[in-house]
Amino acid sequence: MSNEVKVGILAVVAIALSVWGYKFIRGKNLLLQANTYKVYYPRVDRMQVGTQVFINGVEVGNVASVNLLSDVDRTVEVVLDLKPGMTIPKDTKAVIVSTGFMGGKAIMLEYPRPCSGDDCAKSGDVLEGEFRGLLGSMVGEDNVEQYVGIIKEGLQDVIDTLNRALLEDPDSPLGKSLKDLESTLANLNSATGQLDGLLRSSSGSIDGTLANLNAITGNLKRNNDKINSILGNADSLSSQLVAADLEQTLREVNGAIAGLKTTMESANSALDGVSDVVGKIKNGEGSLGRLMSDEELYNNISELSQRADSLINDFQDRPYRYMPFKSRSKVKKFDRKDAAAGG
Repeated sequence: MSNEVKVGILAVVAIALSVWGYKFIRGKNLLLQANTYKVYYPRVDRMQVGTQVFINGVEVGNVASVNLLSDVDRTVEVVLDLKPGMTIPKDTKAVIVSTGFMGGKAIMLEYPRPCSGDDCAKSGDVLEGEFRGLLGSMVGEDNVEQYVGIIKEGLQDVIDTLNRALLEDPDSPLGKSLKDLESTLANLNSATGQLDGLLRSSSGSIDGTLANLNAITGNLKRNNDKINSILGNADSLSSQLVAADLEQTLREVNGAIAGLKTTMESANSALDGVSDVVGKIKNGEGSLGRLMSDEELYNNISELSQRADSLINDFQDRPYRYMPFKSRSKVKKFDRKDAAAGG
């Protein structure tokens, strides 16, 4: 036998031992033939594969698989794997119980009497399933009502004790609060009664006030056209006043523009004369032309030209100074406005 064949055989044996060991740890011995049964539950509360199955507190198998079916109710199918030779009746109930407060689960197989022959369930049969809560799992289904009664009596005693200590005792904080609340409600009842009496006694005055208010609003409604006419006249009067002020202002502006035009024409005539004089001087005519080489005369002429420019600028900036106003006070008034605008 070659080394390759030996290695292959060892690998197969190792895999088989691994599968058997895994199943054995999960509670299923592949070397022994077991009995399997199916149970259907509406819910299993996180029960897992490998959950132990008990009869009278003795482990007789485990859960082989947990599958969620695709029906309308989403039923859970659980397959139980019992030890070989273990027989159970056909009417056995597979009850899911809680093993503690931490959420552990187990399955208890319950039946009224042992079976024999055809009364025993065969491998692959379906058992009846039942789900039992934590209290039913701990004390048993028959003792639940008894324990509930005991708890109810204990709670009743606690409630009676709290009632006597907190409510019936006038010195307790809750008793004082209830008395204060009762006094507050009494005061509130008295205040509402007084308010009701006040409204009843004042109903005549209130009705008269409302009637007067209704009459006033009625008068306003009847005279609505007159009120609109008055408002229209006021609007028209204000428009006329504004138009009159605007017309007077336009007349004054037109007069100022006419005076400015006259002044500008005079200035243009003066400038034309100056231009003729300058042309003659440039051509060498007259005494000024002969004295063109005189620097002092040139400076005087330059100064004269600057003053002429200043005069023209003054004509343009302050034309009111050259208008035929009746009083000099108006000129001073415009000078102050120009000084304020320039500052």
